[in-house]
Amino acid sequence: MIAPELYLAFIAATLVLCIVPGPVVTFLVATGIRQGPRDALIGLAGSTSALTVHMVLVVAGLAPLLAALGPWSEALKLIGAAYLVWLGIQSWRSPIESAETPGASAPRVPPSTLYRRGFLISVTNPKTLAFYAAFFPQFIDTTRPQLPQFILLAVTFVLVGALSDGAYAVAAGRLAPYLKNPRAQKIRNRLTGVVLAGAGLGLALARR
Repeated sequence: MIAPELYLAFIAATLVLCIVPGPVVTFLVATGIRQGPRDALIGLAGSTSALTVHMVLVVAGLAPLLAALGPWSEALKLIGAAYLVWLGIQSWRSPIESAETPGASAPRVPPSTLYRRGFLISVTNPKTLAFYAAFFPQFIDTTRPQLPQFILLAVTFVLVGALSDGAYAVAAGRLAPYLKNPRAQKIRNRLTGVVLAGAGLGLALARR
């Protein structure tokens, strides 16, 4: 179905990307501090549902596209690698946000609202689908049927993302102080920038 070395590389890259906190993790951490891990996991269910929607769109759109492009698919992958480098630069230059401590007396948010917020935060990210379109083809073996590979990668991405975000949700109370201070944000931005730009450069050079 998919080359083992490509699949292992995909899992490793996905794990690194999921570990670095983003908008969804920020939401889950804030919810965990305010209402506890259980409610944070409800928010996680919403964000995971949105991620599943994205994966369906990626599989439905990219698999037929790469199959139709044939030899031009390598050019598309180089474009995707360049986009990863651009995202890395943008992440490196991201501004540091001011820390905001949730109020202890804030009203409790109902589960349905938490689910909806988690879904909307994840599904409305304007960069998400473009990022997946650049990221996934890097790990596709064009000499093999591509649709089964995309399905496997999509399912793997959802599972790894849910496990990683779930760990943040459960441990929100302990992790939040470290995730919100300016130094931690700077390290996060630099780490994300290096990982994305390095992955893009490495993939581009490997395809020359």
